[in-house]
Amino acid sequence: MTVTQAEQRRDARVAEIRDIALAQLVLPRKGFDPAPYNAELEEMAAAAGEGFSTDYLEAFILLIIVVGKRPRRAQKSLYRLYKKRLAAGQMDRFNAFTDLLKAAEARGHSLDGIFFPQSFNTLDHAAIWADVGATLDKVKEVIGPVFLNSGTLLGVVRDKSLIAHDDDVDLAVLMGSQDQESAARDWQAVGARLQEAGLLSAKQVTNPAVLKLQSGGVYNIDLFPAWIAEGRLHVYPHTCGDLPEEALLPLAQCPVTGLPIPARAEAVLEVNYGEGWRRPDPGFAFPWHRANRRFRVFMNALGSYQEGVEDE
Repeated sequence: MTVTQAEQRRDARVAEIRDIALAQLVLPRKGFDPAPYNAELEEMAAAAGEGFSTDYLEAFILLIIVVGKRPRRAQKSLYRLYKKRLAAGQMDRFNAFTDLLKAAEARGHSLDGIFFPQSFNTLDHAAIWADVGATLDKVKEVIGPVFLNSGTLLGVVRDKSLIAHDDDVDLAVLMGSQDQESAARDWQAVGARLQEAGLLSAKQVTNPAVLKLQSGGVYNIDLFPAWIAEGRLHVYPHTCGDLPEEALLPLAQCPVTGLPIPARAEAVLEVNYGEGWRRPDPGFAFPWHRANRRFRVFMNALGSYQEGVEDE
């Protein structure tokens, strides 16, 4: 058997397990035991990294739902499925899958703790900007200067709007740190002060270098650390001394939103997304491995350096 044949057989089995779980969701069979199928999926994931394929994710989610215990365990996989379908331009397939889950809920299956990701193309942008502006002012009052960052900055500069297929808002706060080690200490203090001020979301990610702020909607507001060291700009995770301080300060006013943005926003975007940042690329994948290597001292000082850690 060639490698290609083995992969085809594996993929067919994953699809079969997904269909078995789907059948159980639609027409429950008494005594159904998901354990053997979960074990198969785990074995295939360990052997071939199958855990991030869309068929695998759907199978995993469906098995959790049909069992009916702690359905919120499916949330991370549902979000990963959303991101993969979004990148592939397959939102119709994602929506069809979520329709199946919603129909199952109507028949009595629990979806407790599960929320369905929504992209900005379905939301009121004016309300989002008002909420973000209020949040930005609160963080500025507690910590210091805050500015639009990453995908949000890309949207207002390139598209003059929030990116339609995105689903979170990115901000960064400027700290007074002098190096990566002091930045880590300052960032931990930022988290404590935001928590005390009641500005942090109850839902946080595994990456300690990213903080989730409370938002007034179904979207996330992610906050990232920034600092100036020896006249060079650092914004985790994309800019590690690549630009001079003048690329950020003095902060400029976004002509679209009126909110603060880097003085040389285009230069910051080029470092973050590459020379082709002006061309929309829904399949863009940020190089987290390289980024965390560059910020290794910072991540180590936070006490949880993992080369593959990312903002999930």
